[in-house]
Amino acid sequence: MTQQLLSQQDTESFRQNVDAWIKQIRSEFSEVSCLGKIVEENAGNIQHNYELIYELKDEIASLKEEINALKMINLLHVKIMKAQLS
Repeated sequence: MTQQLLSQQDTESFRQNVDAWIKQIRSEFSEVSCLGKIVEENAGNIQHNYELIYELKDEIASLKEEINALKMINLLHVKIMKAQLS
């Protein structure tokens, strides 16, 4: 009788352990399944950021050209003013 009771306790303990393991595995698998969506979203965000960076880089280059043109116009204006005063 004692062995049968002990065996039932062992069986119940084993069943509970297996249930806990199954729950843990399902939880970890669920986390891994969600990870793919997160990685995909991050990849999309990174690509979008690169596009924005390249657009800004082009805009900066354009602004530098405009600044240089304004400097040239300013120098030309100063030379004209200096020539008129001489």
